[in-house]
Amino acid sequence: MITTQTYASPIRAFRTLVLLGLLSFGPLSGEERHEFDPFVVGATRTERASDSLGVSADALIGGDIDQRMFRDMRQALFDLNGVYAQSDESLGSSAEIMIRGNSGTRVLSLVDGVKTNSSIFSQGRFMAGASGFNLERVEVIRGAQSTLYGSSAIGGVILLETRRGRGDASYQITSEVGSFNSALAAFEGQGETGNLDYSFHVASQESDNQGADHEGKMKSYSIRLDYDLSERLTIGFASRGEFTDYSNPSGDLTPPPSARIQSDTIAFSAYVESTQNDWTQTLTLSLLDEYYRQTGFLYIGDAATLALDWENVLNVSDSVRLVAGGTWESQEGNDNSFPESEGENGAVFAQAEWEANEHVNFVLGARHDDYEFAGGKSTWRANGSWFLPSNTRLRAAIGTAFRAPNFFRLFSTSSFALGNPNLRPEESESWEVGLDQYLKGGDLRLGLTYFDNDIENLVVWIPTTGFDGTYENRDVAEDYGVEAFAEVRISDAWRAHFAYTWTESNSTNQAFGSTSRLPGAPRHQLSLSNDFLIDDAWSFGLGLSYVLGRESFGSIDIDNYVLARAYGRYRVNEGLAVTGRIENAIDDDYNASFSSFSGRVKARGMAAFGGLEWRF
Repeated sequence: MITTQTYASPIRAFRTLVLLGLLSFGPLSGEERHEFDPFVVGATRTERASDSLGVSADALIGGDIDQRMFRDMRQALFDLNGVYAQSDESLGSSAEIMIRGNSGTRVLSLVDGVKTNSSIFSQGRFMAGASGFNLERVEVIRGAQSTLYGSSAIGGVILLETRRGRGDASYQITSEVGSFNSALAAFEGQGETGNLDYSFHVASQESDNQGADHEGKMKSYSIRLDYDLSERLTIGFASRGEFTDYSNPSGDLTPPPSARIQSDTIAFSAYVESTQNDWTQTLTLSLLDEYYRQTGFLYIGDAATLALDWENVLNVSDSVRLVAGGTWESQEGNDNSFPESEGENGAVFAQAEWEANEHVNFVLGARHDDYEFAGGKSTWRANGSWFLPSNTRLRAAIGTAFRAPNFFRLFSTSSFALGNPNLRPEESESWEVGLDQYLKGGDLRLGLTYFDNDIENLVVWIPTTGFDGTYENRDVAEDYGVEAFAEVRISDAWRAHFAYTWTESNSTNQAFGSTSRLPGAPRHQLSLSNDFLIDDAWSFGLGLSYVLGRESFGSIDIDNYVLARAYGRYRVNEGLAVTGRIENAIDDDYNASFSSFSGRVKARGMAAFGGLEWRF
């Protein structure tokens, strides 16, 4: 194993080149198609129709995110089966995205191919607050996905893709003001010129948020360039960044001032893609750079990941496709409890897709990862779908996944959380079965899925003396439940979507034999969304989410809550539109979280926003 000390300086140099490069480019946005049943890429790393997949997956199209005025991904993901975004809904605040009861550290997130689960911040913090501007699509792939993506993909994977420019140049300025002294300004643009496709955005938001000493600010950008060197060769790069500064109250029992948090994250990727007959190769270089600073109980963390991914897609025949490749990454990170550490990881993977006939599909894959500090781990998966003459699709999937320990848990020198360099990866095996029913020519789609996930070697904090402790592989966990949805196009002007998830997520303390629920994960979650396109001028929507059965540490119940939102747009003419939205429209008074030590963190109350969009 080559030591990572060799690659520490290149990472720092590459960071500098990226930052300098970004300064030379402007901002991104444009029109989008609305697809009722879009294709999915992340489930196989190849473009597949969603009705041919053996795994449970969803794709949100960028145009739908724009239409519904989702300003960050916490809101946009709330309507999807099995996904829960635990936060107080305030601008810039901490959030965690869970899938099927798995915390954010066991959910892998990628932004334009860049893994955002870093060596320090293993919960993928970037995705929870990611801007909703200038998006091509956001995909959620549920269940074990380590065979395609490596560590952390136990509960599933979230993939965010920046919009690719198309057609004539178009630009848009968005402005918005509202409750809690909130303000937003954004500039987007997109288009194509010759062989170059481009898109960008820059945005700035601020709000006083809920209560005193809780203000937040966030700036974001994105840029994507794709250039066709020839019919068979394309190069490009994409980058997104989020910069937040906010006060973070820990609870109503904790006196002000609140902890102040500064968080800066940049994701950058560059690729070259070559197609020769039935063989497509893609080589991607990526960088994640993340900095986090919290006052009060002082914590400073800095992490970076430099990665190289090589993917090959070979169409062997009309019915067989192979996907294979390898990944190399160099991670570095430190916080104020341990000095900078570096480590190298490598992986190889292969997958076969077989379309037995036009109604039956199978996928089989395997992967081996080698981590410098956590050792090697092999994973596999198999899934398939069968489309019956009754317009019923049966599907099933089984697979394994893992999560490698992060640098903090390996190397921390803090007596409160002493690192353990002997930690091993957490391991999981999951399976699911489901069916989808298509009715009314595809205008009505119903779905039902049962899932089960067993995790071993859970890394947990073990107390030693007083408030001190360390980490060990000790506990086990199980997540199981049911996901159901109904999606209907009632008319050309009205689309509706209903989702329900029941999740049991329990971990067992192997030392005492006691079992408890995952803190914060809801037992039941329901959502209903409606989109109305009245005519060329008027559009509006209504959404409702109901969350039940959360518990905090110590199995203390946290209150249930209902979130309602409404949004509308009136297009004055082709270039100008007036917008309005209301979040937490029924002003539900609920706790985002609760601790017997620090008290309740109250979520934001009803908030109304109005704005203008100028397209030119």
